[in-house]
Amino acid sequence: MQPAFTALNIEPESDSEDEIDDSKEIQIEEALKLYQNALKLDSQGPQFYEEAEEAYHALFRSEIFTYFESLSDDQRAEIYGEDIDALSSSNEDFLEEPVAAALNADGSPSTLPQILYLAYKNRGLFILKRFKHQQLDDESQEPSRTDTTEDGDPSPTTIASSLRLLVEALHRDDTDVELWRQVSRVAGSLGSIRIARFCLEAALEGNDGSVGVWPEHVFATERFEKLLRFLGDDINDSLMQPLTRKEQCFVQSHKAHLDPLPYLPSPLPKPLSTFCGNPDPSVSTERVEIEVPLRTWASCGKAILLQLQKESQGVVSLAPGTSYALSLPPIPDTVGQGPSDRKTAADLIGTAASRTSSSKSRSDENSGTDQTKPYDVETMLQSPAELGVAEVQGNINGPVQNTSSLEQNVINGDVNQEIAQDADAGDQETRTMVLPTRKRSIETAELDEGEDTGRSKSKRIKARTTVEDPGPRKDPQAKQLEIWQQGELQYFDHIDEQAFEHASNMLATFGIAAAYSVKEPKADVLLFAGPRVEKGAKAPDVSSTDGDTLSRDLIASLNTWNTHMSDVLLHGTGIDDPISGTGATESSGLLVFLEQSAIRPRDDPSRAMLTGDRGLDAFADHLRQDWMPLDRLALAWMKALLGNGSFIQGTPDHNASSAYDALLWPDSLKETVVQLLVREDEFYFETFSSEVESLAKSQSKNEGHSEGRARSLTNTVQNIFELHLDVYGRITNPSSEVDLQTRAAQRDRLERWASLTHQALNCYEEQYRDALPDNSLSIRFLWAYAALADLCENCPRDLIILYFQDLKRELEGRGNPVIELQNNAAMPEISVDAAEKQISRLTTMDFFVGVFDSKKDDPVALIESLEPILEKSVQKSRTSTANAKSQPANDTPNTGMTNDFDGNKTNGEMADSMKPRLKQMLQFLDKASLPMQLILWRRLIDAYSVIQYPPRILLCYLNCIGLIVGYLRSPQYKEQSAVKRQKELLRWLRSIDDLLRWTIGLALTDAGSLECMDEANLCEALSNLAALQYILHSYVAWDDLIRTVLREPPKQPNNSASTAYNNAMDKFKDMVIKTWTLQYVLLRECTTQWSKDTEITNHDLVLYLKLTHKALGARNYCKLSNKILVRLIKHELSRIGNFFDSEVEAAQVILDLYGLKICPGSKEVDDHGCPAENLDRQDAIDIMDRVLIQANRLNTKDLLKSELKTAIEKMQQVIRIPKIISASPLRCNPDLINHFLSSPINPLDLHHSLRGIGQLPFRRINSEINRIAQKGWFFLHGYMALCKFRSQKWTSGAPTTDLDIAMMFLRHELDQGFDRWETWYRLAQVYDAKIEESTTWNSEQLNSGTDELVILQRNAIHCYSMAVAAAERCEEPAIDMFQKVADLYSDFGIRVYGSSREPFSMEAFGVEKFTKHFSNPLQGMYQGQPFQPIVLYTAWKYACILFRRSLRHKSDNWVTWYMLGKSLWKMHNCDESVLSIHRPEGWQPAIEAFITAIKHIPNHRDNRHPEKDPILEPHYKLVSTVHKLVSSGRIEVEAGCVILESSPYARRVPPVQDLDDWESYILQVLKILRSADKANWHHRMVLRAAHIIYDDSPNDPMSILGAKSELTQQIFTKTMTIQVWKPEHERTGRHFVYTARYVRFFLKLLSELKDRSSIETLGRQIRKKPGKFFRHGPLWHDFCTTHLEMLRDQCIFPREFSSDSIFKNIAHDVFVSNADRLESWAHLPSTESSMIDILKEAIELKKTNGNLMKPAVIEDLIADIYAHLHDTVVPGLIARSNEEESRGRMRVDHLMNVEQPAANTPSPDPAGKAEDVAPARQRIRGVGRREIQKRAEALTNKPSAPQTVAKILKTPPLEMDLPTPRSVIQVVIRQNEPIKDSSSVPGSVHDSADDESELSEVDETFETAQTRPIFPNLEVKETTEDGDEEQGQSENEEVDQNSETGETGEEDEGVEETEEQDGTVDGEETYHTPMEM
Repeated sequence: MQPAFTALNIEPESDSEDEIDDSKEIQIEEALKLYQNALKLDSQGPQFYEEAEEAYHALFRSEIFTYFESLSDDQRAEIYGEDIDALSSSNEDFLEEPVAAALNADGSPSTLPQILYLAYKNRGLFILKRFKHQQLDDESQEPSRTDTTEDGDPSPTTIASSLRLLVEALHRDDTDVELWRQVSRVAGSLGSIRIARFCLEAALEGNDGSVGVWPEHVFATERFEKLLRFLGDDINDSLMQPLTRKEQCFVQSHKAHLDPLPYLPSPLPKPLSTFCGNPDPSVSTERVEIEVPLRTWASCGKAILLQLQKESQGVVSLAPGTSYALSLPPIPDTVGQGPSDRKTAADLIGTAASRTSSSKSRSDENSGTDQTKPYDVETMLQSPAELGVAEVQGNINGPVQNTSSLEQNVINGDVNQEIAQDADAGDQETRTMVLPTRKRSIETAELDEGEDTGRSKSKRIKARTTVEDPGPRKDPQAKQLEIWQQGELQYFDHIDEQAFEHASNMLATFGIAAAYSVKEPKADVLLFAGPRVEKGAKAPDVSSTDGDTLSRDLIASLNTWNTHMSDVLLHGTGIDDPISGTGATESSGLLVFLEQSAIRPRDDPSRAMLTGDRGLDAFADHLRQDWMPLDRLALAWMKALLGNGSFIQGTPDHNASSAYDALLWPDSLKETVVQLLVREDEFYFETFSSEVESLAKSQSKNEGHSEGRARSLTNTVQNIFELHLDVYGRITNPSSEVDLQTRAAQRDRLERWASLTHQALNCYEEQYRDALPDNSLSIRFLWAYAALADLCENCPRDLIILYFQDLKRELEGRGNPVIELQNNAAMPEISVDAAEKQISRLTTMDFFVGVFDSKKDDPVALIESLEPILEKSVQKSRTSTANAKSQPANDTPNTGMTNDFDGNKTNGEMADSMKPRLKQMLQFLDKASLPMQLILWRRLIDAYSVIQYPPRILLCYLNCIGLIVGYLRSPQYKEQSAVKRQKELLRWLRSIDDLLRWTIGLALTDAGSLECMDEANLCEALSNLAALQYILHSYVAWDDLIRTVLREPPKQPNNSASTAYNNAMDKFKDMVIKTWTLQYVLLRECTTQWSKDTEITNHDLVLYLKLTHKALGARNYCKLSNKILVRLIKHELSRIGNFFDSEVEAAQVILDLYGLKICPGSKEVDDHGCPAENLDRQDAIDIMDRVLIQANRLNTKDLLKSELKTAIEKMQQVIRIPKIISASPLRCNPDLINHFLSSPINPLDLHHSLRGIGQLPFRRINSEINRIAQKGWFFLHGYMALCKFRSQKWTSGAPTTDLDIAMMFLRHELDQGFDRWETWYRLAQVYDAKIEESTTWNSEQLNSGTDELVILQRNAIHCYSMAVAAAERCEEPAIDMFQKVADLYSDFGIRVYGSSREPFSMEAFGVEKFTKHFSNPLQGMYQGQPFQPIVLYTAWKYACILFRRSLRHKSDNWVTWYMLGKSLWKMHNCDESVLSIHRPEGWQPAIEAFITAIKHIPNHRDNRHPEKDPILEPHYKLVSTVHKLVSSGRIEVEAGCVILESSPYARRVPPVQDLDDWESYILQVLKILRSADKANWHHRMVLRAAHIIYDDSPNDPMSILGAKSELTQQIFTKTMTIQVWKPEHERTGRHFVYTARYVRFFLKLLSELKDRSSIETLGRQIRKKPGKFFRHGPLWHDFCTTHLEMLRDQCIFPREFSSDSIFKNIAHDVFVSNADRLESWAHLPSTESSMIDILKEAIELKKTNGNLMKPAVIEDLIADIYAHLHDTVVPGLIARSNEEESRGRMRVDHLMNVEQPAANTPSPDPAGKAEDVAPARQRIRGVGRREIQKRAEALTNKPSAPQTVAKILKTPPLEMDLPTPRSVIQVVIRQNEPIKDSSSVPGSVHDSADDESELSEVDETFETAQTRPIFPNLEVKETTEDGDEEQGQSENEEVDQNSETGETGEEDEGVEETEEQDGTVDGEETYHTPMEM
């Protein structure tokens, strides 16, 4: 047994996805390889034939030949039988695929059809080729081999095997004309001219039926003409179109190809037996033994019948005077005989049809006495010619067209074993099932699938073969398993007892005594199906023990469940099912009526049956002694069965009874007898007529004729007459479809035999009347004649009634004898009861014909005629049931009613008071069968359905259930055999299931369907349902054993059987569900009708549903029957309303229906295994109230983690929020809310909200979405989304999707017009959360200056005010509302206080942007503010009011006390400007608030995490406030220490009394607080300590260093990284404000310490992270100002020094020359100057600034420093240069070249000052501001590397290859041309420095290497040989940069730079030669 559970550590391969089953494709590929190998060996010649044979064998052993699609139609029909249609439909696509489409490009087979076709064809041809080769090798030898016959012809079996293969190939492709010719040739060589002709006709037939024109067609035409001439078929030969002359010439020239297989023998006609491989013995002898395949009388008859058919068809050729005998098969003990003794296919091929019939007859022999339709009458009544053709054709075509299982058994040597087994089976008295074919499919035969099959099944297929066990499987520990099993069974017993006990109590209230215990069926289950029985112990016999027969029959069926039982329970019994069959149609109704009125044989288990070979050997020996012709042999066989004293009786006494009279025949035997009677009717009639005439003549001549022989003759004729009567009765019944001609022929036979029987009987009685006075033949004849008259259409019915009345009197006169004719369905019994039944049928025929007449369309008339009879029958049945209560109870539990319906009259009095016609009807119904009664009720139901009256329909359904239950509890059912009872039980349970389904559907869908149910009907129905529950609970108890692994389920043989078994078990569970459901509906109706007299309440009804749901749900039954019980419970809960514990049941119902768990944590809600249904909108609205109740019971944190959240989300997905159209009336509310939220904050509105004044004029529209909002559904979703966002912990910015969702839902509820205070409150919290999220992680929105945060604050304050007003209006707030209102006031106060402080600074209360038009008589129309905004002090005061109101309801909230203290302190410590007219508050309330907050601080924030940091905010605030009070002198030191004693941290420090000791005291307290802050979240204590140190002596360097030390310990690191985070209880955005303050204070300290490096590093941090500081721009400005001031203080020149005074009067060329000297000096390694270092810092500050601040101040400092260097350094450089020139002139080389001074050497300046040079005429260019900045930057940069200079020189392309004496680099300045942007001088090397992300210092070497050329516009000027040079001036005057943008080396977007151009002198260009580089 495979366990149903899966180990957790094993991942099944098929759990995630289905496995692709590609085994078929692989097998096809393997078969293709085998085929190609076989074909290759076949083509290599005879020496490879042996290997080729093995290859073909391997090919045909391939799995592809076992596929369904690989079988031919005959093979499918043989194997699958009735399942062929379903299987064919599943393979329809494959079967329709043409073979031609299955070829590859090279002609090789690619698909299964082509492989099959070529395999069969080539193997068949291979066998013929191999035979040809053997024939050539053995021409000189004698033909004594096994493959040849005596006359030398090849063995037909060898050729026949080839023929079978070729025929299989034709099955796959019938378009191969050449193959048809070959098959025709092979068949002709075997002697079957019929097959040869058929193949040639098929070859000649084209698509249009005409003869083809291809060469193969020509050859086939020629061959066919010869065959027709040979057969002498002149008619068809004349119709053939002769060959044309051209075609005849073609035939003459290709005669060699005319015969496709010339090596085969000549196609001479031979008998059929030659084809089968055995010569016909009749050719050589006059005696023939007819082979009988089975040792049964039926098989003998079929063999005789088949031989007659052969002779009539001319299949066999026999000599005149041939005599016959029968050859019986050996007895069963010869199974083990050798292969030589076994019979071949030729011996058995003629009996193939009889084998099928014999198997059917054996099945019929053991199927009981059901004589409804035991054999096919239409087949028996065919004419002899037609019957023979059909039989012979089947026997001829069978072996050719398919490989039957019989032939396979012959090949394998298993024939005799099969025959012996069949013979054995025929001798058995009972068999479960015999299939109609020899070759059985596994599914049909219910056999176990072998483990070692050829094909390995995929996991998906294997998974289907396992019967799903609904319960758990074995635990490895046996003891634990046993404990679990006992616990499960005890639990099931407990819940069952609760349910049944409650139901019984309710039934007893209405007088229905359902006095049974649930333990009884459980005891029966343990007795008959318990673990002892499972382990092999023998179960007790049901009949031998006391108890309920029904439950035990059901248990017995369950223990031995098979496919037939599943079919009966699932599909009924077909058309004879009165409930689920064809209904009460005219034909079926009359058929049931006739069947009811027909006389049935008595069900006698001891009745003898003709089985096996009883007397058969004696009969065969008699025939061998007297060889006789075939017709006489058939007559002898008939007399042996119908005559007296036959061989069957074992005595030659003719007075003994015949086998027809004494023994029960199997249906196959009766079918054979009838076929022979019909076929040989003329011969039999003539023979018996002559014998009767002989009897009459002997009587007239007074010759002594043996009385026994006369009696036997008369009895035989009478039997034949009765059999013809039986046949005629069958073909004339209403359901027969036999044609009129056949009926007329049979009637003629019947009348002739009636006349002959009458003649024989008269002769017999006249001669032997005295000898046998009690002869029964006369009674039989009279009855048969009356039955014949009844079958005649024209015979008056009154006459027939008189016949049966006379028969009744005759039988009564003879002592009421009973004559049983078991083998005749027309007259199975002759007795007084049978006569009365016939009379009753005839008298009521007209009534029932009218009832079942479908042509009558008047349902009212039908109701009026039928309903009184049925109601009287029901009343009579109820009276009998009530009277039976006084009798001792039988083994069935008493579930009847206590009410005595119609008990005032006895049955006799009721009968006397009825009309005669009604009395006859009631008498008929009393004896009528259950199907007949149900048919009548069904007819009444149909009539009521026409007039559409559901109440009466439902009543009819209940009466039908009562009839079935009553029948099952009746003695009539119990007296049957166990097998028949079980079948009957399943059949009627299936009918009950249909009735329950229809009844429940009608009762639940139609409100008035129970209005016709009175007390009597209700009690009767409830009583029947109680009995049905008792029966079905046996299955429940049996299923519990399966569920708890105490018993294995019945093993099923295959997949289809397993599926049927599972469906059947589900059917039982369906019935259990429906029974309990219908019982509740009827109990509810009883409660309604007897509401005044009953004590049952709605609580009892719901308790019934709850207990039933629990009992059935624990077994996973609720999912069945479309969850009808669960749906009913849902409806009843909605109807009845809430009651105790109803929420749990509602949660269980919702879980079963929709898979939603709405009651998390409840142990009473279990998983019942119900699949979840799709939840629609209406269902979600229906269960919304239940879900909201459960959601309100949970806090939000638990709700978000529970499964209820998932259920709520799924419901919202189907409910959705409809869009509001702009023109819709619903649009007014959203517009009203939007206008309110966008309005300014009116102080008067805030004041009114505290008094509950303030409400929007909402418009409420009644709609479905409005009702949903009224329930709070949208509020729940909004609040869940808000709590979800607030519960998540983020380390960076979080997405606000949840907040948007929350806002959407909350706004939607407000849009519907519901002004709830909590909705406004949660919406305000959403806005607060948005503000917090926007200001927690960075200060971008705070610094951006946008109004988004202001709008959010204003929206939040508006929502808070509306929430406060709505909360104040609540008259009777709930208890849990106080806490929420306290939180509302506290959050509102925090919002107001936070908006008044930085970083928001009262912007939300501003009204500047909300101007309004006013009219004044003095001013006229003007714009102004709508009202005065709230001021700062008023905001603090309003916040205090809110905090105090919050403390009324929640006085232990430390946060509220803390915020109240802060507000009070602000009101006390504010400036006069803020205080205005208000009276200041004292400091005592603030201190008291802080102390109270400290008292209410929890010891630990979370008991589950005690290691977390404590709450320090109130402690620090108290310390800082007291310090301010003491420092300002408002309180004494001692008072301050006393106040601080309230803090446990301050108590650790000894108090002080002197003011001088106060600083150290307060620093120690702060130190203790800081040590408590282990995570360093609280940064304000650090700054407070630094201020305390610094503020007392700000000019003391030690104080400055101490303050710096405090700050650098936690806030500022060595790299000036600022470590400030937001503590948990600090307002959002506040830490950015503190960070800016800390930076300003620290900058002040650094400036006082002159720490330029730290300041520079701090500046980079400030500039790099603008999002960490509030108002970053002003902070940066302050930093730059401080830095510049410190740099200027470091300069050696005075503050009033300015660069303008230095460069104002210097010419540009002089400035350039001096700048070069200064730059060269600065780049000298020996140069050290503090001014250059300061200049570098200033330039670096300018780069870091990046236009964040206007750079003018920075540039001024840079220019001043550069001017100072120019003024102080350049004069010395010039003097040193002049001195060097003077010394140079005195050198010899200079004296020699005095006439040629260097062009680039400046003229000596003896005075050393350029200012003394007389100015030229032209205007002197001044020095520009930008040029000074560039020269200053160049001064701080080191010179470029040599390789860089070389690259710079190559920048303008130089003509280096020109043959010039020398090249000079010159700067050309075109003064009269404007300088374009593209030719402007690029920025400095530091222009891109501002884009550095880290603002770090650049390596000097790298900067030098990347320096751009100083003169980018250099051009190469060539000098002439005369030494003339072009001169020019290259300098552009640029205007000063705009002070707004500054100079960064890059031009800002949108800022245009202009350059000032110098004038020209006489329009000429001037050239200046720079110094050499």
